[in-house]
Amino acid sequence: MSSDPSKRPWRRIRESLDTYEPEALATRLRDLLAPLQPVRSGADAFRRGMLKLLKNQVQDLLRATLGPWYTESGLPLGNENLGGYCWCHSFFNQNPTPNLDVDANIRLMLEALERIRKYLYALDALFEAARERFLAARGDKGLQATVLAEALVQTVDLTAAETYCEEAWYQVAESAMDWCLDSLDVRLGESTQELMGTLFVFESWVTPPPGALRASAQRVAEAALNDEVKP
Repeated sequence: MSSDPSKRPWRRIRESLDTYEPEALATRLRDLLAPLQPVRSGADAFRRGMLKLLKNQVQDLLRATLGPWYTESGLPLGNENLGGYCWCHSFFNQNPTPNLDVDANIRLMLEALERIRKYLYALDALFEAARERFLAARGDKGLQATVLAEALVQTVDLTAAETYCEEAWYQVAESAMDWCLDSLDVRLGESTQELMGTLFVFESWVTPPPGALRASAQRVAEAALNDEVKP
């Protein structure tokens, strides 16, 4: 968990969420995927060379046009934890019957992107509510620690629910906890960073035990406020 503001991008992520324009993106995707419009069926309908080239171009377009919520969140289209989209099986290559319709494929991409944004918006609402309580408790370090601990627990719970605790879901949770701290302007000292790495150890396919998660969050919150790095 870095205390370097340049490595804690939550502000950039949240401020970029509202800049997304799905209709404009759909238009650009439609233009890019125009070579597939005439395709209907047959042996040549699905040339892997063409699909690979267009997939790469779509990925480049997304990186170039979407903001930090896409490029800095670690949740691009096709990530394994959130969005429900797979470049191998969703991009004109669905099973058992590939869907070659351009608009249908664009719709799949936009729906997956919206699920990612929905998760980030949910985090933002959680963080803002916690920030309000955290600031109201200024001067009472014990109460602030309780607020921070609860925010960390809610962050992990939300992430576990949205990712269904699938393979390596904890990587998303770790980033989200970083963002939680960032949103509260809590900068961790080295010892608390090490404590987080020791206490917050999650497993794929396993929901964190509520009691253990809450106890770990409380320990980390108390340590964070006593070990905090001042700006």
